[in-house]
Amino acid sequence: MQLNKEEMGFINKWAKAKENGQWRYILTRGLLWGVLVGVFSKLFQAWDALKAWDTAALSDGFTSSDFLVRLFIYSAIGVGIHAYHWNANTKRYNQLKSIERRSQTVAASSKD
Repeated sequence: MQLNKEEMGFINKWAKAKENGQWRYILTRGLLWGVLVGVFSKLFQAWDALKAWDTAALSDGFTSSDFLVRLFIYSAIGVGIHAYHWNANTKRYNQLKSIERRSQTVAASSKD
């Protein structure tokens, strides 16, 4: 069985990600995801306050403890999601590498 172009691309991409390490992958992507979701959720909350002309709700902005708790929770969720992605992608990578090795062995043995 030969690997298709997409699978070969995944192998090359994941090999580069593995070089940087598991924790770097999980923390950079997970924390970035958490911060982005936290900021956007706060922006949507501010948008709703603006539509309701509730200027008191806008006064504390991004410094409130609500925002910091939200940022922490979303970051923890992001780290968990990307830890799962790391494990799933590593499993797929190992399976594809095994298929690649078997196909190379079969091709080499057929040449002999």
